Amino acid sequence: MKLSGAELKKLVNAIVSAYPTKNDLAMMVQFELEENLEAIAGGDNLTDIVFKLLTRWAIPRGKIYRLILAAYETNPDNPELKAFYESVVLNQRFITELPLTTTDFGPDINWKGETDKIQLQNWLQSETDYLDVGFLKRAIEQSASVCRIEIPSRKIMGTGVLITPNKVLTNYHVFQPTEEDNIENNARDAVLKFGYFTSDDGGEKSGNLFKLDNQKPILRFSKTENLDYILLQVESKINQSKDITPARWDERKLPIEKMGISVLQHPEGDSMKLSISRDGITGVYHHSGLVQYVNKTALGSSGSPCFDEDWCLVALHHAQRAKTFGTIREGILFAAIYQEIKADLA
Repeated sequence: MKLSGAELKKLVNAIVSAYPTKNDLAMMVQFELEENLEAIAGGDNLTDIVFKLLTRWAIPRGKIYRLILAAYETNPDNPELKAFYESVVLNQRFITELPLTTTDFGPDINWKGETDKIQLQNWLQSETDYLDVGFLKRAIEQSASVCRIEIPSRKIMGTGVLITPNKVLTNYHVFQPTEEDNIENNARDAVLKFGYFTSDDGGEKSGNLFKLDNQKPILRFSKTENLDYILLQVESKINQSKDITPARWDERKLPIEKMGISVLQHPEGDSMKLSISRDGITGVYHHSGLVQYVNKTALGSSGSPCFDEDWCLVALHHAQRAKTFGTIREGILFAAIYQEIKADLA
């Protein structure tokens, strides 16, 4: 986040207004940023201390947004700080990170979360300074279950996830995007590509390619207006591949509001990508079988597996919509899908 000289001056004045004593400021910095104010911005003059805090600590370390958000959330009623947050932060971060020109896909979303820009920002806290390597290792392990789905005759691309050694789950609307589409024909034409990652030279590694079972490619489905899933049976040769393993799942496990969620996907038919949020789940709706979140996705991400913080499959991504307050996403709870497909998994 970049600030002009005039914006920096406004921010200094806003923080001084919101934290009028050195002790007030020190407590906010200690509680919210886990830093000792005296150690990172010592002095006696409060304006000078705030200036040092911004220019000698926050800006050089890339922590300016984290500092602004901490100051604002601790004292959201201060008029100067609120005015700065609304006029500067939302214009720079919200519009950049939640563009209103994103491509809609999947069914419409009945958004039940925040629609106020400031409140929605609470779901987009600054990312952690470090990513745990163990977390990334588990991400790579689960990526062995993800495939890019292509239906060449219809120029359709989506994403799917292997949930047993030969059964893949994706969205129903991937195989029947319009009423005119013949789902059986699309299933016969479908190609599943596992292990399609970016190579060292920037290209795409050749992964493993499979077709669906000739006799029974479709095991079960729920139409787009319902749970929007289709359970597919892959040809038997997939059982010979040692590089492909099913996703880890527990039908009893549900995502939790305000917790993180990770989406492994093939956006725009590209090589596999990972979208991570630490606090991206805005709502979990058990009765309708839905979960809503703010993770980034794109056309081609339909059917992507959504994992919780323990890398357990908890949802199937199926929709994205650009709204006036930002871009929103929605998935189908795996627990809800499981109740309909459990007999097919035996």
